[in-house]
Amino acid sequence: MRSSGPGVRAVEALATSVPFFLLLFAATYVSIASVTPGSFGGHLSHTDGLYFTVTVFSTVGFGDITAKTEGARLVVTAQMLADLIILGLAVKVIVGAVRLSQHPAAGRKSTD
Repeated sequence: MRSSGPGVRAVEALATSVPFFLLLFAATYVSIASVTPGSFGGHLSHTDGLYFTVTVFSTVGFGDITAKTEGARLVVTAQMLADLIILGLAVKVIVGAVRLSQHPAAGRKSTD
């Protein structure tokens, strides 16, 4: 918020944190599939895990990879809920940073 370009800083933060978020879930799905082979209807490669994660994140859900076990479905549900939170926070942070950059006095505390 104290940056000369808070909107740019907000976008930078999201551009680094969202990929890590997606990679965390992709790695989780690959691990689940290797520990419990029937969880996703077959073996998931790293590419498959990332693909599935992005389809869930984007809410596209093509249906070619699906969670088959209760545990896998719980993790996918957790990702869906986290996706909503991440998207909501992203919008809030970017809009707030843009507003602050347009009205910098609003972000300063009064010393009166």
